[in-house]
Amino acid sequence: MASQILSNSDEFDLSKRVAVITGAGRGIGRACALQLASVGADIVLTSRTTTELEAVGAEVEALGSKALIVPCDVSEYGACDEVARKAVDVFGRIDVLVNSAGTGAPCTVVDAEPAEWTRVVTLNLVGAFNISHAVLPHMIEAGGGRIIMIGSGHGHSVTGGFSAYGASKAGVSHLMKTLSEEVWAHGIDVNEVIPGPVATKLTEGLVAVGEAPAGLPSERVKLPHEVAELVGWLAQQRIGGPTGQIFSLARRAL
Repeated sequence: MASQILSNSDEFDLSKRVAVITGAGRGIGRACALQLASVGADIVLTSRTTTELEAVGAEVEALGSKALIVPCDVSEYGACDEVARKAVDVFGRIDVLVNSAGTGAPCTVVDAEPAEWTRVVTLNLVGAFNISHAVLPHMIEAGGGRIIMIGSGHGHSVTGGFSAYGASKAGVSHLMKTLSEEVWAHGIDVNEVIPGPVATKLTEGLVAVGEAPAGLPSERVKLPHEVAELVGWLAQQRIGGPTGQIFSLARRAL
């Protein structure tokens, strides 16, 4: 994909803007928080584990940005609404949302526990809706913004044994496309990032950094900061830049 090199004047300047990061305690979410803090954004950190958020908050502040810690289970709408309210109470605005919270539970449809299948879909898909719905009025009031969904190749191609995860990520991709059509007139761009295989807590024991996962010989297992660099690039695109698009770091056709 060809891209034009932007001058600083064309970029969406993140200095003194505010980014909400879900799943921010570790992995891709943590890396995104540090990436956006490194270019001047203040960061609202949210996940279910306070101790992890506190550690990332210290890292954000060491970069010279402010950090607000708001523990939240994104599958609960009220908790997401609280994140948005506290972000605006403290910082006065919301400019960027990175939907990174997610989980997975490999199983076939036949063997799945219905409650666990529903939990995965609720956290990944309903959670992305909940936090997006909660922040959008404030983003509109701020005059524009960026929403970046962390998707998955499983949402674009079928792998047996990952029905809940794949279905939820396919839903996230469709949500991204629909939302992009609904909010572009408000200056809000919505895009999806597909990381490909990444070494995180979710994949611990399954993949090794730099190697190809089983059955995917063209792939390379990446580190979270590589995904965060693409997220940071998208967050800084000019007004009227890409929206409704899928940006992939995968090394295979999806």
